[in-house]
Amino acid sequence: MVSAPRAATSPALRAVRTEAEALVGLARRRVSQYSGIGARRAARRPPIWPPAPDLPKGDPRLGLRDRWYLLGVADLVGAQPVPTRLLGEDLVAWRDGDGAVRLMADLCPHRGARLSVGDVVGGQLQCAYHHWRFDGEGQCTSVPSQGGACSLAERTHVSVTYPVTEQAGYLWAWIGESEPALLELPAEFTDDRYSTFPETVEWGANWMLALENLVDLMHAPFLHARSITLNEGITDDRVVVDDHDDGFEVRRRDQAGTNFDWIDIHTGSLSYVRLDIPLPPSAGPGPPLRILGFLTPRDNAATLVHFPRFRKVSGRERRIWRTLYRLRLRGTHLHVLNQDKEMLESLRTVEEARRDEHLAQADRPVVHLRRALEPAFEEQRQRFGLAAQTETVPQLAAD
Repeated sequence: MVSAPRAATSPALRAVRTEAEALVGLARRRVSQYSGIGARRAARRPPIWPPAPDLPKGDPRLGLRDRWYLLGVADLVGAQPVPTRLLGEDLVAWRDGDGAVRLMADLCPHRGARLSVGDVVGGQLQCAYHHWRFDGEGQCTSVPSQGGACSLAERTHVSVTYPVTEQAGYLWAWIGESEPALLELPAEFTDDRYSTFPETVEWGANWMLALENLVDLMHAPFLHARSITLNEGITDDRVVVDDHDDGFEVRRRDQAGTNFDWIDIHTGSLSYVRLDIPLPPSAGPGPPLRILGFLTPRDNAATLVHFPRFRKVSGRERRIWRTLYRLRLRGTHLHVLNQDKEMLESLRTVEEARRDEHLAQADRPVVHLRRALEPAFEEQRQRFGLAAQTETVPQLAAD
């Protein structure tokens, strides 16, 4: 197996860290309780929870359901519950008594408090409001005001739970109503010839716009011209699209191995993209940088973007590569991602971005992607009783 991401730890070390986090949290609460330090700042803090999405559950703009989504590195969830928003739903991730990550609605069925404000006690999630407890399946196990276990607890259940699996040092969640499909990770996660680093950023843009950006090869020599790795190559080219069993591949006709010149798009139960970036000699020895891209929609206006980076190097070359990446290369790569972030956040909504499109031949991958996803969009609309939508794809400029 490929070595776990740098941020991941073994279960034993995680247990030690979890206990330490709990003790630190207790100490902070005690200091605040007896000294008042930080109390005034907390009292004046504005509401921290984002407003609910203005779209109904199942709207494709919130994401495709019945899919696997990458949540982040395994250490994302430790001793305390972690609030998150996925596909428009407010959820809480936490670890049970066996160390397994659980994912459920961030809503106590008692009075609607957020369970993420609570604690994990005895391997169960305890709501801070009245200390009702829930097991990993969302079943209430205790109502303290009625003596603990009781008939009310037996008939009370958290409304939504989703399966989570921990593989290759990452957390993967099945978001949907059907039984989870088999999770088949890309080969890079299980090939020990690759050295890898995790990377997760958040873009204030709809996931559809983010995915269209990833399949758009020709933005690289323009938007990313002022970068170390994407500053070369021709700017006048044609784009070729070829289908395969799980999606399609996009490549430039007249250029290869110079820039971000091809991309492999997978649209199945685990959707992702794969691409290579040539690196200059200053990045150390080794082949091009392999990047896998996973998009996890938060809601209509935000997307988690996961870009684990891989390089097939070993021995001394691997040590040089990992040292250079930590010291300098990660920052240069984040510089490129920030260019994407700024541009995508300027597009506002999907509707506004597409309102008056004039597409060129280089936009063939974007049109191909929309056509490939539309059947899944329409099936999901029908399943959730949403109105059908007919989208007219603009004509491409003549070759």
